[in-house]
This record gives sequence, structure tokens and C-alpha cells, in this order.
Amino acid sequence: MSSPSQRASGRRRRKPANPYYASHASTAEEKLLQQAIANSKKDVYRPSQGVKFEIPSGPVFFPTQEEFCGNPIHYIEKIRPVAEKYGLCKIVPPAGWDPPLCVDMESKKKFQTKEQKLHKLQEGISFNDGEEYNASDYLKMAQDQ
Repeated sequence: MSSPSQRASGRRRRKPANPYYASHASTAEEKLLQQAIANSKKDVYRPSQGVKFEIPSGPVFFPTQEEFCGNPIHYIEKIRPVAEKYGLCKIVPPAGWDPPLCVDMESKKKFQTKEQKLHKLQEGISFNDGEEYNASDYLKMAQDQ
């Protein structure tokens, strides 16, 4: 006779992963959780027409090539007092602006990569360590694939 953890084929059933429940909740906590879930499912009336919210847009900046070319951080510091009032801003770089490559492709310093199997994340499995590359080796590997 087989135990409940075995299938008819004789293989053992895999224990389901339960990464989200670290400890058991008390009955009172469980009732509160169920109530919160029920409340979140209730329909809330939100008028779709006729109501307009007056939310001001953040400022948009269009720097010239001279302002933005040397060091963009200096330009950002210059406009900071205006942008801070809104909490955000948009900076549209000038046409033709091409940021310089800040990676030394000749460096022999290595960095570690990660194997990112996204379909495994829902099972609670984190990323594995990948290979170590320097910049030129990584570029070759990426172009070969």
C-alpha cells in the first residue's frame, strides 16, 4: 500500500514550495486577511466621465548642445531648483547628442554574470551564478549568440 506522498506509479510526489508563508497566522490574523481580500474585491464607484483631476505637468527642459555636451550632471544641477518643486522633470537631449561609452574595453577586470531564468522565479528559485567575463570577452560572447 502506498503512502499519501506517493503516486500510483510509485514516484514520490514533490512537496509544493510555499515561500510566501514563513509562519502560521493565528485565527484572528487569518480572519483579518480574509476580510482585507474581500474588501479589495468590492466594486468602488469611480466616475469615468465628467470629473477631471487638475494635476500639473512636470517641467520639460530642452538644453542646447553647449549646455549638455560637457557634463550633463552640471546641467541637471542648474535646473534642480525648478524641478524640485514638481518632484520630477523631463530632459530632452539635443538632437545629435551621443553619450560617450564609459567602459574600458581593454580592461582585464572581470565581472560576474547571472543566469536569469525568469520562468523559475514564480517557483521561488533565484538566479544562478553565470560565467565571469571582461568587457571584450563579454562583447564577443554576446555577438556570437
